[in-house]
Amino acid sequence: MDKEKACEAPALVMECALDMGETMLRCGAEILRVEDTITRICTTYGGGIVDVFTILSLIILSWKTDAGENYTLTRRINPHSTDLDKLEDLNALSRYICENKPPCGEITQRIGEIMAPKERRIRKSKMAGYVLLASAFAIFFGGNLRDGLAAGIVALLMYLWDYFFSAHGRNRVVYSLFMSIVAGVLCSLSVVIGIGQNVDKVMIGSIMLSIPGINLMNALRDMMCGDIITGILRLAEALMVAVAIAAGFGIAIMMFGGGLV
Repeated sequence: MDKEKACEAPALVMECALDMGETMLRCGAEILRVEDTITRICTTYGGGIVDVFTILSLIILSWKTDAGENYTLTRRINPHSTDLDKLEDLNALSRYICENKPPCGEITQRIGEIMAPKERRIRKSKMAGYVLLASAFAIFFGGNLRDGLAAGIVALLMYLWDYFFSAHGRNRVVYSLFMSIVAGVLCSLSVVIGIGQNVDKVMIGSIMLSIPGINLMNALRDMMCGDIITGILRLAEALMVAVAIAAGFGIAIMMFGGGLV
């Protein structure tokens, strides 16, 4: 099949471009990257004038082709969670598209392969990262080895909680609230039974696992690149998650009467 003709229909090209933009946005890409990718794909296949407007929940694509035809498509973006591994694969695919102009069927197939649910399994490397990060922060902020050990155990249980009750498709704020309550209770219990010594240091190590750092950085980057609306939306989401985390640990502290802190 001739690749030049395989995607000559502008509506089909736009669908593929929106598929790329949607999947990248759902994986945590910043707005500038999403809009640039969509623009490059449309320009590669048909030239003309491409206008893209993107926020966290919506992509609007308008395209005036070299033939003088005008097309507009919109795409509603559902709740998503960050996945930098898939984002890296999508970036590689976008470069391949611009260099080789494959048929749209191939693009759709490769996007589907990247986004296909993988077999759920406990990843030892990610589990080790949870444990080491929580232990290191607990000790860094003034805790002792016992606090680091307790934070590591709590982090392990948090990983298992996240594995079985992933936030994907759920309200992230509510999910963060309940996860923080459970983590806070586990931190307090670790001190009560004698594993840890300073519950505040154990909690600090556990809290650092939940901080929405990527969202905060993307919010600042979006605003610095001129995407003020999206930056504010990302920032609001990150702050709401942070408040939920703080509230969850606060509830856990109150459940134990505040005497351990």
